[in-house]
Amino acid sequence: MCGLFEVGLVGHHVGRNGRTPTAPSSGFCLLNNVVIGALHARMHPSVTRVAVLDWDIHHGNGTEELLRGDPRSFFASIHLYHNDFFPGTGPTASDANIVNVGLQNAGLGSGSEYDDWLLFPAMEAFQPDIIFISAGFDGHKDDILGGCAAVSNRAVPAGYVEAHQNLRIGVGSKSVVMALAHSFADADADKPSLQPWVASVAAAYSQRPIFEDLVETLGHVLALPSLDAKAGYIRANTAPKPGTPVQTMLGYPVSTLHQITQRMRKYAGGVAACEYKYDGARLQIHVSKRTVSHMTPTNEGPDLAVFSRNCERIPADHKYFDTISTHVVPYMNAHVESIIVEGEMVAVADDQTQQLLPFQTLQTNGHTAMCLFAFDCLYLNGTSLVHRPFQDRRAALHAAFTPPSTSTTSTLPGQPPRSPRQQLPQRFQFVQSQDVSFSLHEDPDTDENEDLLSNSPAKLLQNVLQAAVDADCEGLMVKALDEPYKPGCRTHTWLKVKRDYLPATPCMASGMFLPDSLDLVPIAAFRGKGRRAHVFGSFLLACYDPTTQLFHTVGKVGSGFTDVDLAAISKRLEDTVVAVKPLEYDASEVKSIQPDVWFEPTEVWEIRAAQLTKSVKYTAGSTYLNAPSPPPPSTTSNTSCSITSRTDAHKSCGLGLRFPRFLAVRRDKAVVQATSDDQLASLYLDSQTNNLSMTIINDDHKRH
Repeated sequence: MCGLFEVGLVGHHVGRNGRTPTAPSSGFCLLNNVVIGALHARMHPSVTRVAVLDWDIHHGNGTEELLRGDPRSFFASIHLYHNDFFPGTGPTASDANIVNVGLQNAGLGSGSEYDDWLLFPAMEAFQPDIIFISAGFDGHKDDILGGCAAVSNRAVPAGYVEAHQNLRIGVGSKSVVMALAHSFADADADKPSLQPWVASVAAAYSQRPIFEDLVETLGHVLALPSLDAKAGYIRANTAPKPGTPVQTMLGYPVSTLHQITQRMRKYAGGVAACEYKYDGARLQIHVSKRTVSHMTPTNEGPDLAVFSRNCERIPADHKYFDTISTHVVPYMNAHVESIIVEGEMVAVADDQTQQLLPFQTLQTNGHTAMCLFAFDCLYLNGTSLVHRPFQDRRAALHAAFTPPSTSTTSTLPGQPPRSPRQQLPQRFQFVQSQDVSFSLHEDPDTDENEDLLSNSPAKLLQNVLQAAVDADCEGLMVKALDEPYKPGCRTHTWLKVKRDYLPATPCMASGMFLPDSLDLVPIAAFRGKGRRAHVFGSFLLACYDPTTQLFHTVGKVGSGFTDVDLAAISKRLEDTVVAVKPLEYDASEVKSIQPDVWFEPTEVWEIRAAQLTKSVKYTAGSTYLNAPSPPPPSTTSNTSCSITSRTDAHKSCGLGLRFPRFLAVRRDKAVVQATSDDQLASLYLDSQTNNLSMTIINDDHKRH
């Protein structure tokens, strides 16, 4: 199978003459679009067999009439399965490539054998090159005519979303972009000439990641004489525009400050902006149609759209949207008519301190105090800025807004920015930043120790990093000033450095640095997407409480695995899947973070994480976080903790891992020997009083 298409406005009642003999009227269906698409696809040399899967309250009688008897076509219809309902039910036995299934028996109960299914074996035997999905929506349980509420409680919006998400065919957006580029290229084009053309199509999609827009634009290049002309047209007509998200540019993490100095010297000018890396949600703000000459906090006027880092639209009733419309848009300067800005939304304490709070706080529904720290401008007044150097984009950003207090970002040359604890951030600010020249030492052989001299770039960088950490930030983003914005790319012109590279300072308001790995139990999994479509993509981890014999969730891990690891782990853990969450699992009931499957506790994994922080999504340590005194140090993973009993009040907030990474399976440990609940609580609570022991508490935790 090489492709799958979902089709709306299907017209599945239209037969050979516009209607079928069994239908008294098919006037509401004008064209059978799914059959037109299927037969057109079959004209391609690589496509010989096409399948159409139709689900609707009504039988797809027109589609069946058009495809019946065609050995290269397969049709399956899932519908209300009785002849008293228009337009009746078509026979199945006369054609092996026609399958009609009733809504009542479309899904079988647990324990059914695979051979009991009608649809899947028939479609697998047919082996289609492309599947067209004809999706009807009058099967909704609230549809008056269909009345499917008595048949299925899953015919609701969430059910349609779940069905869409479960169509895992292992094709990512990059593969689709590549396929489109080759489809619109010259048939006789050689590989060297194809490469810049494919790159231009990929760049177009990264600036406007909507396939409908891309296909429409590609349709205009067919008549152009050469790939160069086509590429030029694509570049000229796919610039960012307000209302359509731009794929975000990402930076590479580095393991030492010395790596930053060496890397940044390679770029023109050798000067980089060292920006605070905030612990928040990255957002993209689009403003257009702003015609008033000056905005105040009470005016309305421009169109506003807000997108997440994954290009998902933030709804207008979301607290992010409300904060931006109230505290950001009103401070645009008079010359701004349209703009695309990137920034980080950070939770702040709703008191006089306005202290920066961890990302987990931002996710709680009740917390509305937050500040947007803007750091880039991608578009201004009809002009794309993505190809401009960062220093120009930053200048455009600072000229476009006058935040309520710009003094928080001003510093003397050579001094780190002032801490947000010293200056209140209000609700909108520019990101804290300091420019550092990395060309002070011309000797390319300067080693790491020499690079930490008092006047060296690395020492200045370390000072700024320390200031960022003191301000409860994650670290720094170091950005070359002369480089453009590269949508959808991870590039070395942006480098990410965390607090890990400072002298040990484990106690921070946003969490604590973990000095060693943890031994945790995988208790559930989330199915993968894209390249990981056929394996588990990430796993829910838990620690163990020997006192209560409960497993408490502490984070989700999806990195550190090779493809071979994931295949082997998925196969192994698939045999331990249970139908419902075991009673011994203490996990959040928030619907948005529920896993796809639960496991029996059978393995212990060694996990490395950067930080342990308070979290409303996980339950580890929740017994102790609000206790009058911290738990006593444990000596083994089986030591009981007797300081307090679990109460509902203590279950509101637990401990979660930041940036967990899989290292290995601990085959030498049983699940009851995993890192315990009181050990995690001791690590966190001791760090708050600066008494952290820089080893995991149980003696045998670290592998030698």
